[in-house]
Amino acid sequence: MMKHIIFDLDGTLLDSMPVWKNTGQTYLERHHLPVPSNLRSILKTQTLPESAAYFREKLGATQSVEEICDEVISYVSDQYAHHIPLKPFAREFLEQEKKKGTKMCILTASEASYIHLALDRLKITPYFDFIATCTEIGANKDDPKVFHKMMEQLGGTKENTAVFEDACYAVKGAKAAGLKVVAVYDAMTEKDIPEIQAAADRYIHSYAELLEEK
Repeated sequence: MMKHIIFDLDGTLLDSMPVWKNTGQTYLERHHLPVPSNLRSILKTQTLPESAAYFREKLGATQSVEEICDEVISYVSDQYAHHIPLKPFAREFLEQEKKKGTKMCILTASEASYIHLALDRLKITPYFDFIATCTEIGANKDDPKVFHKMMEQLGGTKENTAVFEDACYAVKGAKAAGLKVVAVYDAMTEKDIPEIQAAADRYIHSYAELLEEK
């Protein structure tokens, strides 16, 4: 039984991945820099500052890491503040778990400066005991220690804590931490579905599937 849940944000609770789909490519093209054919797979495991550093070190960007981040954030902030929706039935599932007394948190590779714009607009911040970013923690989700830290902060154990994720690398990181993983469908990770399903304890296409089990 889940008594503690660690949620990813983008692609898991928020339908935000379309915003990120071409953000890196758009930046590179705007600055007349090369666009690697595997750019999306490179960026999907990185925080924004790490991506900015990659643009500088590997692709020839001349702006500072801070300037690159500021330019990208100015675009995505508007999307988070005004447009990005919740995944279908995510609010209902959060409400169900809150009523059951489940302790919940968010662990995201996105940045605090813009995610709270969406969380506050969508009025879901009160569902969570805390909200953590990989940048604040100083580690990525391919490191099992990140999930251990979140579990301990929630007061959970491996037996009663679940992780909700959409990205394959994060699913594997959570499983390496010894936690139960519910993988959530997102169109951006469609090509990884077989690998995600093999790694996760459960795969859902919609939170409606979990509401049916009340």
